[in-house]
Amino acid sequence: MDEVKRCLDKDCASEITWRALADMGVLGAAVPARWGGSGLSALELAACAEEVGRACAPVPLLASAVLATEALLHAGDDALRERWLPALASGEATGTLVFEAPDLTLRGGCVSGSLPRVVAGAAADFVVAPCAGGLVLVELSGRGVRRKALHVLDPGFPLAAVDLEGVSALELNPSDGESAADLLAALRNRGAALLAFEQLGGAERALKMARDYSLQRRTFGRFVGSYQAIKHKLANIWVKNELARGHAYHAAWALAHNPRALPLAAAGARVAASAAFEFAAQENIQIHGGFGYTWEADCHPLYKRALSTSLALGAPSVWKRRIVAHLATARGSRDGL
Repeated sequence: MDEVKRCLDKDCASEITWRALADMGVLGAAVPARWGGSGLSALELAACAEEVGRACAPVPLLASAVLATEALLHAGDDALRERWLPALASGEATGTLVFEAPDLTLRGGCVSGSLPRVVAGAAADFVVAPCAGGLVLVELSGRGVRRKALHVLDPGFPLAAVDLEGVSALELNPSDGESAADLLAALRNRGAALLAFEQLGGAERALKMARDYSLQRRTFGRFVGSYQAIKHKLANIWVKNELARGHAYHAAWALAHNPRALPLAAAGARVAASAAFEFAAQENIQIHGGFGYTWEADCHPLYKRALSTSLALGAPSVWKRRIVAHLATARGSRDGL
């Protein structure tokens, strides 16, 4: 029992995995070499995200290596980047970002208010948040900061409530003259494209688990994988995964080469990957039968991760409405020609 408890210690597992990802250069994949990163493109980071999802790793890759890092790269100044980007790339620091913070107020360079749900907020060294029409970076290790880890379904995707009272903040000025709202919208789309790959990796892992189990479990003298019903379930998972893969690759292409196509591509990837991951995780449990509901089967971490990631960056229904809005706008433009 003690060994099981140690294996389920998410803090220990996160630290070991986080350091390993840093050593392999994953955390600094999108960070330019001048600030200690690898200077790779979003395509390489997408491949890394897929493997993190396949392992169902309890690490804040989306919050720190994607959103917080991208926020620093597109806002702030070189002095701020010099301070934080090398630490983010090496895994010595973690950051996070929230897209909505209506309770935050900025007065005299200090912020006060509450952030009710912050991804990796209990362990992050700083948070980037919208405030007073702009963006601020708030360090979470100083006085006036109160953090409380929330009880969540998926321990590998932790949330925390963060209360701030007169905490010193640094204002971030987006580059290229864009507004803070425009930058947050761009960051949400970039995060959605990369999160789709993480979900795709989890869906592929669920399919492999279900297939492997069906080829070793016997009932009535036959492997369960020989029954047509199981074959159909596996085929349906594969079809949804391949549809999600096509959308994810399209989003990665738009992320790297065509920013104008990214909003629609990211929305499509978000919807397809969320549907594929949740379906694969559910069917994986069903194919395992009663054994799938036990701790020994290891099906439940994937199902929990499917549910938690489906709500990150907005529920699938939000992204479906975005697809409709984009298509309606495109049709209106064509009709006006």
